[in-house]
Amino acid sequence: MSSRSEVTVTCPKCNNEHPFTMWRSINTQLDPEMRAAVKDRSAFLFECPTCGEKTYVDYGTLYHQMEDKIMIHYANSDENAEEIYNMLKEDDPDGMGMFRSMREENYLIRIVRSQNELREKINIFDAGLDDRIIEIIKLFLVAKYQEDHPGHQSIALYFRQEEDKGIIEIYADNQYAGNYVIPEGFYEDLSKQYEGKIPDMRKDEPFIDRQWAIENLNPDKKKERSAQ
Repeated sequence: MSSRSEVTVTCPKCNNEHPFTMWRSINTQLDPEMRAAVKDRSAFLFECPTCGEKTYVDYGTLYHQMEDKIMIHYANSDENAEEIYNMLKEDDPDGMGMFRSMREENYLIRIVRSQNELREKINIFDAGLDDRIIEIIKLFLVAKYQEDHPGHQSIALYFRQEEDKGIIEIYADNQYAGNYVIPEGFYEDLSKQYEGKIPDMRKDEPFIDRQWAIENLNPDKKKERSAQ
């Protein structure tokens, strides 16, 4: 089921207080409109009734695409990510039975740390793709971008599907810096290279990100994953 609560939000512009709906958990089978609301971030958007100021409210949520057996936890703090991770660990004797049963039911479970990562995971899975292969492609791309454009403090890449094309948006120091169209056949070729070398995507660990890609391309750097 979906779970939501009403909270009070203070407008950052006029300082007036207004109610705002936080979705603590989202079940897209019960509330199908929320699938698009998460992808376009309107689920996190507060528009002040007094002055019209728009701002995004950051809160953690559980996104449950029940019809596809997909569950994505958005943890908006390291502490929350650690708590979720510990509940998911197979060797955790205090793990909640709910998560264990979902693993047994072949659920695809992920943990993300930003709204953009949440949107990206949905975009990837809605396109029928493996997020691990996308992370490897992104790692190649970020290395190339750093080589061509040195000096940036941070580079973030996010996947989206546009018609039949896979596109990776590039943000350098939080500014949009362009996009990269994945060449036709490249994703498929890379998938074949990793076939049999990585587990079924529904059996893999919940953190699939740049660090995961680094560790799998450089096995000597692999270590026990945690939320930190």
